[in-house]
Amino acid sequence: MQSLKDKLVQAGVISADRVAGESEEQRSRRLNKEMAERRAQIKALIAPAAIETTIGEHVFFFTTRSKKMRRLVIEEDVKLGLEEGRLAVVEFPDKPDFPWAVVPRAIAEKALKIDPVAVRFYVRSQGEILGAVAD
Repeated sequence: MQSLKDKLVQAGVISADRVAGESEEQRSRRLNKEMAERRAQIKALIAPAAIETTIGEHVFFFTTRSKKMRRLVIEEDVKLGLEEGRLAVVEFPDKPDFPWAVVPRAIAEKALKIDPVAVRFYVRSQGEILGAVAD
């Protein structure tokens, strides 16, 4: 049997992250705090593992959270790693000039558990490509 909250969420009357007795201001603060914690976790995960890429001859496109196309100009081995799923493009918070990083597969898997939207391009398996579908 569904609770009233579940029915209201299904009907679109309230959002799923709503907590009973919480004002909009409290909810906003709580969600901002949760997002900041996820960003800090992602940053700590990516900082030591980011692969330094040099400008190469291949252009590789991916999409941001806001559905904008961005490009990496990379060398052949990084391009192949991204296409084969050995590497992934993940958001790198607090890096203002280019807030994305190329990381190994293991780091991308960990980032998916923390914040799935932070992974901007990742070939997880032959039929599952994350971040590559344009709406």
